[in-house]
Amino acid sequence: MYNRPNILFLMTDHTNAQALAPGSQCLTPNLDALASQGIRLGRCYTTNAICSPARASLMTSTFPSTHGVWDCTHTQRPEWVDAPADRFTYFSHLLADAGYRNGYFGKWHVEQSNKLADFGWHEYNHKSGGMRLRPIEGSQVIVPKEGYRDYLLAGIGEDSDRLSHPAFDEGIDFIRQHAVNNKNQPFCCFVSTSEPHDPYVPPKQFFDMYDLDSIRTSPTLHDDVSDKPEVVRRMRSIWRNLTDADWRQVTAAYWAVITFIDSEIGRIIDVLRETDQYDNTIIVFTSDHGDMIGGHGLVTKGVGTPYEEVYNVPLIIRTPEMAEGREDNSTLTSLVDLAPTLLDICGVKALENAQGRSLRPVLEGTTDPDDWRDAYAEFFGQRFVYTQRIVWHGDWKYVFSPGGIDELYNLADDPHERINLADNPKYREVLIEMTKRMWCKMKMVGDMSLFNTHYATLRTAPIGPSAIEEE
Repeated sequence: MYNRPNILFLMTDHTNAQALAPGSQCLTPNLDALASQGIRLGRCYTTNAICSPARASLMTSTFPSTHGVWDCTHTQRPEWVDAPADRFTYFSHLLADAGYRNGYFGKWHVEQSNKLADFGWHEYNHKSGGMRLRPIEGSQVIVPKEGYRDYLLAGIGEDSDRLSHPAFDEGIDFIRQHAVNNKNQPFCCFVSTSEPHDPYVPPKQFFDMYDLDSIRTSPTLHDDVSDKPEVVRRMRSIWRNLTDADWRQVTAAYWAVITFIDSEIGRIIDVLRETDQYDNTIIVFTSDHGDMIGGHGLVTKGVGTPYEEVYNVPLIIRTPEMAEGREDNSTLTSLVDLAPTLLDICGVKALENAQGRSLRPVLEGTTDPDDWRDAYAEFFGQRFVYTQRIVWHGDWKYVFSPGGIDELYNLADDPHERINLADNPKYREVLIEMTKRMWCKMKMVGDMSLFNTHYATLRTAPIGPSAIEEE
């Protein structure tokens, strides 16, 4: 029986699951150690390809079509993009009501008020999420385009005498102070970083851990993308002048930023041990979304990137009762499942309108694997309003792109999504079945703007939503 455990929630930006997967060249010794004591869920999916919608989904256990955050909060007016405290219950509200002392340090980007006290956080600093290092002159990978500012994609950062991340510094102070002043009260410490968001500029000492000549770039870096939506080809043209050497440097810089964050994770976990709180603390590591980092010749994320590099995010969970590590690559889960999981383990009241569910049976090994074969995501195109819906079922993945080309992949046979099967007559039945699964999920979460698309110019799916009403 769990005894009101503490929670340490570690969240990065732009980290894809591939970077942390066993066998990756990305160096993450502390996260590997954490996984060896908990569970690494290899098929966790974000609900959306950009920061704010994904983070709002994590906090509320609802999909973007429900919470209403469809773009980054700083880009739109509040009446267009916001998830205020008086409209939604956040999992931090319920933890506070249950007596938890809550601290949030680093990137927020969930809603527009930035008044975290309204969301159940007792101590917070939402401005400490990133540390922008000055790149060493000559180390930059810069991408120019006429009429736009030159774009710094990667570089090597200058080292400093005191190299630490401000969000981790504050999280560590919170944990130390809690051990002295509130040791009989459980805490939730949420540490959130902007890294490894582009530009990828790691401290030099971490970049130097990588041998550029041995860096493996994405296997689809130079693939033909003629069966992908036009927007993919259009975006790919932005990076067409990057050489293979550039791509190796960009990849190494991205990994090196993750390695730096991993070192900070080791530091905060050491403080849990030093303050005798490790054995009663749930530790969660995840990211809001991933990064293409060369996949299909693309980098970063967002419009037209419905691929595993962006949607498959790392998830490591360690609970006090876990004795040994487990790699789980069969359970399909989502960011909306994390809040219900934590509330369940901590014995706290559940979110009434949650669209996710608790992973506790998965963690305890008591679940039926067939109950965890599906995942779903929504994309609203940011400022380009390029709508996509994505559904996973077992090895199959379907991307509905009404403004482009639909995509169908078997991830067991084609993990790099090289062969689009959507127009292959041999897989027509699979395409129809996956489309029906999409409509079912859409109806369940209340995404009625697309579910009710019976107007003449909107009838672009392989089969319409009425198909599930007829069964």
